[in-house]
Amino acid sequence: MEETQTIAQCAFQNWEAGIGDPNVWGWLTVFIYAVAAIVAGLTAYRGPFPEVSRAREQIFWGCLTIGLAFLAVNKQLDLQSFMTVIGRCVALEQGWYEDRRTIQGLMILGLGLFVVASGVFFLFLLHGTLRRSVLPVLGAAFVSGFVLIRAVGFHNVDQMLGMQLPSALGSVKVNFLLEAPGPLLIMFTGLWLLQRGSSKS
Repeated sequence: MEETQTIAQCAFQNWEAGIGDPNVWGWLTVFIYAVAAIVAGLTAYRGPFPEVSRAREQIFWGCLTIGLAFLAVNKQLDLQSFMTVIGRCVALEQGWYEDRRTIQGLMILGLGLFVVASGVFFLFLLHGTLRRSVLPVLGAAFVSGFVLIRAVGFHNVDQMLGMQLPSALGSVKVNFLLEAPGPLLIMFTGLWLLQRGSSKS
């Protein structure tokens, strides 16, 4: 109990709540994630799925809803930074701070294996539905890939993601260009499925 209190005290002393990406592109990404989550939820509930695969496709779209909603919230709360601080405090308290790189590598490897296993599971779940599912599966792969890139957190990678490129709306971060396609693919596929469903009713 005392160790838990010490870790909690350390974590809150070294982390401050704040907005993770307080600019127009950051808030636009939040909006995209949120709308994609709403569309995915509606698709899970009202999508025009045939009876033979309805339950399986609803599970897939329901998982997309949960994941996208979490990412919408996490985009600005930056919860992974809080988890990093907690990990550092645990390492200091338990005496393995010098080995933190090894532990971090194992955690990233575990996350990568979880993403791959999830992809294999969903491909198995969605067999026979790829005409409807290929784009949202691709979108989920883009999202998962971006999450893994951020989880690795190499300095050069973070510098690249923070680069600004010129656009018609002003400079745009590479971060946005890599993060937005995944949820947009999911959103547009969901809207297409919902439109098909309403045209049949």
